Amino acid sequence: MKAAVFWAMCAALVAAGAGQRSGNPYEGNADAVRAGEKLFGLHCAQCHGRSAEGVGQAPSLRSKKVQDTPPETLFETIKNGRMRHGMPTWAQLPSEQRWQIVTYLRSLK
Repeated sequence: MKAAVFWAMCAALVAAGAGQRSGNPYEGNADAVRAGEKLFGLHCAQCHGRSAEGVGQAPSLRSKKVQDTPPETLFETIKNGRMRHGMPTWAQLPSEQRWQIVTYLRSLK
């Protein structure tokens, strides 16, 4: 009986989450693009260049590889950095600001 209740609860949780939208909460938001552009200028442009074309070892963020990366992965990369590649963590930025940077980057397609 306990197993049946457990599986019923699991099914209910999965069904409840099925309708939820995942991804960038600011996708398509022009205000978020502008805010993200400003944040990019403050935190990212020094390494990636003002137009995100990449500078030195820092990659272009306009590349197909980056543009095809899921927004959640971009968000996590900004949050956690890539220390082995010289990118610092930006976990100190609020989640909203990290999503705004992702929104800006996606607008560069």
